[in-house]
Amino acid sequence: MMMEISRENVSRNVTPIPSNETCAEAVSSAMQQRYGDLRNAAKRVSRARGWSVKAFKNWLYGTNAPRMQDLIVLMADCPELEQRVGQMVEETRKCLQQSKL
Repeated sequence: MMMEISRENVSRNVTPIPSNETCAEAVSSAMQQRYGDLRNAAKRVSRARGWSVKAFKNWLYGTNAPRMQDLIVLMADCPELEQRVGQMVEETRKCLQQSKL
């Protein structure tokens, strides 16, 4: 017999799994902290890393989240982003562990 999971069975203290929007906001926040004071940041960083200026601006302003390979490069260049992504991973891990059956 399979156990049904209802809303009553799920703890209300559990952090939800992050959405795409939450991830894009986290990337944007960390990138603005790192590159926000840099004059012409979008042009300078995107050219140095081989990205389009439009893609970098989309990440910087939270319109889109970067692809995995670009996220890894950003995390290597931006310790604030690496720390924030690590926190999100830990929060999600706790959420998944709490919801195990």
